Amino acid sequence: MFRFKSGRATLSALSLSCATLPLAMASTPALAAEANAYSFSIPPQDLASALREYSRITGIQVAASADVLRGRTSRAVSGRLTAEAALARIVAGAGVETRRQGRTIIVTLARVAPTRNSRTATPARAAPVRASSSAEQQGTPDAAVEIVVSGYLEAAQESLEKKRDSDVISDTVSSDDMGDLPANNVSEALARMPGVNAVRDATTGEGDRITVRGLSTELNNYSINGVRLGGAGSRDDVFYRGVRLSVLPPDGIKEITVFKTLTPDRDGDALGGSVDISTPTAFDQDRTYLRLSGKLSMLDKYDHPLSGQASAAASRQFSDQFGLFVSGSWSRRQSRFESNGVDGDNQPDTWYADSETLGWDPNRFVLRGMNLSFGETEVERWGVNSSFDFRSDNHDLHLRGQYNKFRKTEFLNRLNFRNDTRRNSARLSQVNRDEANLVQPDDNVIGFDDDLGRIYGYTTDQIVDRDKDGIITDADRSERSTYSLVGKSGTWDPAGFRLRRFWEGSNETGSLASANFGGVSRFNAVTIDYDVSYSQSEDNLDDGYELEFRSDKYGWLGNRGVLFSAAEDARFPKWLLNPAGLAGVQDPSEYDFSGLEGEIGGSSEKLWQGQANLEWEIGSGFLDTIRTGAKYYNSRRHTYEGSFLDLNADGTLADFSDLYGEEITSLFGGAYTGDYRLGTTLDNDAMMAELQRAENAESSLFDGFAVDPSQAEISDEDSFTFEERVIAAYLMGTAYVGRAQIIAGVRMENTRNTIDAWNTDPVNGERYTRDRTSFTNWLPSVHVNYDIDRKTKLRAAIWTSFARPDIARMSSAREYSYDHDPDADGVENPTSDWILTGIEMGNPNLKPLRSTNFDISLERYNGSTGAYSIAAFYKSIDNFLFRSSSSNIRHGTAGQNVNPEGVAITMPNNGKWAEVYGVEISGQQLLHWLPGALGSLGIAGNVTLQRSKAATGLSWHPEGYTLPLMETPETIANLQLFWERDGWEVYGAWNYQSKFMAGINDFGNDPYEQAYSFVDLTLRKSFLKKSSVQVQVQNLFDSHTYWQTVSTSEGASRAYIKNGRTISLGVNLIF
Repeated sequence: MFRFKSGRATLSALSLSCATLPLAMASTPALAAEANAYSFSIPPQDLASALREYSRITGIQVAASADVLRGRTSRAVSGRLTAEAALARIVAGAGVETRRQGRTIIVTLARVAPTRNSRTATPARAAPVRASSSAEQQGTPDAAVEIVVSGYLEAAQESLEKKRDSDVISDTVSSDDMGDLPANNVSEALARMPGVNAVRDATTGEGDRITVRGLSTELNNYSINGVRLGGAGSRDDVFYRGVRLSVLPPDGIKEITVFKTLTPDRDGDALGGSVDISTPTAFDQDRTYLRLSGKLSMLDKYDHPLSGQASAAASRQFSDQFGLFVSGSWSRRQSRFESNGVDGDNQPDTWYADSETLGWDPNRFVLRGMNLSFGETEVERWGVNSSFDFRSDNHDLHLRGQYNKFRKTEFLNRLNFRNDTRRNSARLSQVNRDEANLVQPDDNVIGFDDDLGRIYGYTTDQIVDRDKDGIITDADRSERSTYSLVGKSGTWDPAGFRLRRFWEGSNETGSLASANFGGVSRFNAVTIDYDVSYSQSEDNLDDGYELEFRSDKYGWLGNRGVLFSAAEDARFPKWLLNPAGLAGVQDPSEYDFSGLEGEIGGSSEKLWQGQANLEWEIGSGFLDTIRTGAKYYNSRRHTYEGSFLDLNADGTLADFSDLYGEEITSLFGGAYTGDYRLGTTLDNDAMMAELQRAENAESSLFDGFAVDPSQAEISDEDSFTFEERVIAAYLMGTAYVGRAQIIAGVRMENTRNTIDAWNTDPVNGERYTRDRTSFTNWLPSVHVNYDIDRKTKLRAAIWTSFARPDIARMSSAREYSYDHDPDADGVENPTSDWILTGIEMGNPNLKPLRSTNFDISLERYNGSTGAYSIAAFYKSIDNFLFRSSSSNIRHGTAGQNVNPEGVAITMPNNGKWAEVYGVEISGQQLLHWLPGALGSLGIAGNVTLQRSKAATGLSWHPEGYTLPLMETPETIANLQLFWERDGWEVYGAWNYQSKFMAGINDFGNDPYEQAYSFVDLTLRKSFLKKSSVQVQVQNLFDSHTYWQTVSTSEGASRAYIKNGRTISLGVNLIF
């Protein structure tokens, strides 16, 4: 809350929580306390945090202006000392003076200000910070206003302090005094920062991962408490590096910092940025601390599914040296979603010879097929976090661990149409396929023959006369096509279509865990920190099912193919059939059983690492510190795929009536209803029970291969292992020239890879093959921080970074092709005589992506009342590789190479170059000058404008052809409003993300995810000082969560998904 008090203009109760922790008894005078000796173990840190610890130990209240303390560091104090002696050591050399006023220590600026600021650490939370009033600015004494904040606003201010005191360009999001992040999801909390956007899971609507300054998750790195965090990537999205932040629960997190420029002491494999997650310790809380939280949520549509969340945290400082913090959380989120979309890539409305061509107009494309779906998801998360800390005079030790588990269950009922060419689709072929003015066949029939069929008015110079009888008839049809002619005169003319219904189910699990032992040792001017750690991550499909009912409809009820129209609304295309066909779509007996399959798959990583850093505080007139260190880590990854189910059944969907679920009669607010309803569905629980009976050989519907998923048959060709060993070292120094801080150094990282993968070779036999590669990156950097004045900071950096190629592209898997009849006599030769003609393989020798980065930022801090910044960045990237699940670059930018024996080798090759540049503007302001309740209002916002382009390197793209980077919106904007008064808080947040390219497709028909915006609103009331109850609405205006289109425009939708809004009631108890 805001509290307004009169007081001296230069003072603020140092609510570093000094004022809230006067542990000395009220009857004990401060003077008497000062005469006692106390046990101190306060390491060098920012002065505010050191004074708060001093106040906690001695019980003496300390007061100071926030501006006096900001940017200043303390000296270490250890051993048994009097309060007076300890205080003198803490502030020695910090450029401040202390004096007693009654029972309070007053801290002010020294008469002679220091010539430079020392490198600082993060200030502690919860200091009441003072904003100067207009009276103070005019020099009127005793007219200052002390603004004490808590809740969301306090967390926002703390994030600004972290940003201000950092040595690099960075942004931080902090949990508030209730332990809550400003969003219910880690990815979405980070998306409140400038330059960061969340990539959402299309079916749950939750943020799944992030991009930083246009670079996707696998091109950045992640750590917990400064220790590298492994990441298994995403099996579904075909990348195997990076962290899916959706695995992490939002509880048990103190703060998350995104470092947008990197000094040599941070891992260098981050093109966009480095994300560090900090977890709490016992020394971040009161001596004894307990927090209990619970939340119940409801989706406001469908059958109002309920979700829940519970968490607890406890800590105890057993002495000034030992502390233990433990937290645990559980959440379950149920959601429903309605979805439509295309089936298969959209096609030109006229015939084409090659799909790998450009120059087409996407607005003239037609839908080959479409889906209409209704699904449900359940996401469950568990997380535990612990930290045991020991602090002594010269040594601090910690043992920390985290374990987070994620489970997602998803079910889907889907209606599907897809135009097909299996029957009745043989076409006449043009002699000159470039001729675009021939009459359509249906308009050029001139006769009929009982044996030859229709006779056409084409000449043999126009149409290929396959039977050589001198006339063009149906007997000359041969090539199958969805176009009326095979040639440029052909127009879209499907002769039949597949009518299908699917039931799909899956259970996915993921985990992210780490354990870390380390510490800090201080030897006068030398500080050494060290740690060893282990982490592991998984992304698994434990079991996935697809049940298909299918009938191929040719001339069905008077319909040929199926056409689609989106004339009413581009988001909601509808199928066009005659009345009999529309009715038939809703008839379960029209859908023959086709198949039921089950599969598993997954990826995992285990990461061992150790590192040590040494910092020597020289403190000379120029060179302040020298820092050096080394790191070793070993990463072992494994991917696999397999099947456990292949069942058969007789009959149609009508024979499964005992498994029917609720009929879906309306979707998207009535856009699909009546003849266009989804209709019949299968019940998810009933289907899973029937599948269990099939695995036990007890099903009355199914027969065939069925085992427990744990006994699945693993596919060797889709599985591989990957070991990566990295050795790194760095040297850097910090110097001061006037008001400028200069940090310069270099980092070296040597990477060695060992890859084992399956080779499919019918001549030499199928086998595993091992490849080894290595490369070294040298990464110099220079950072400059210049204090224009005490409130204004200018930063600039030139730094280098890299990203290792994705593992799937480096796989040594090979598939060999042979000429079985090298002598061309029409008879297959013995295997020993086959001639090798081609190899399709991964490329273990892919080069790492390398980036040279330029950054500059200007930051203005107006005490506690406001802060503003503008930053610009430019990245020049070599050896760039697109990541996409699109078929033509699924395994990287494919290239054709020929070995010395003339064998064509197809494998991923490095692209050429890419560049990303942009501007980030952010601001935060307390409107304390407004009258009455309006003076409790705060506003914060940021906008990121960024552009990207990369040379694709695809063989069918012209030289120099560029596209934007995947998952890189050009505009990201956030607006947050805070209001806090008398224990009441209102927090509103608006997040906007513009469209971005989602893949690379044939015809240059590249899909885009369209813009979205979300508004979340929270009302919270505090009670019992620190506890609270809150009501929250997520997605207040029921915005879509996913909308993919054929191209950049909204004219042709590929997929559209809505999840609805969520209403939550929560309680947070802190003791």
